[in-house]
Amino acid sequence: MQTLAAAQPATSATPSAATALPQVEACSQHLRQCSPAMLLYAWAWLQQHLEDLQLCRTNGAMAQAAGGSQHVNQLLLQAEGWLQALEAESRARDLQPQRLVHSVASGEHVWEVSNSAIRQAWGLDG
Repeated sequence: MQTLAAAQPATSATPSAATALPQVEACSQHLRQCSPAMLLYAWAWLQQHLEDLQLCRTNGAMAQAAGGSQHVNQLLLQAEGWLQALEAESRARDLQPQRLVHSVASGEHVWEVSNSAIRQAWGLDG
């Protein structure tokens, strides 16, 4: 969540699609450059991220630690937009997202993964 939180500051305004669009478009551009293995990783990472945000949304203390409920809602909106972008890119390449059992680095997007064991498990380097 820190990566997404850093990408978009918390605001007191109600979350809207307009505030999430620049981040979603940037994600779409990254996804177009990803290999199929990277797209599978991104899907697993995003599924975990959405689960974490949903949990955060239902737990007041977690929501507060993440910047407040409005910020969590904004991050959820952004993540849902990213999921749509990922699904569109996967469809364009005729790829089916699947949940694999490899670990993900929760604080890093697929194009930022620095852990060599994770990179190797997912096939991100080849």
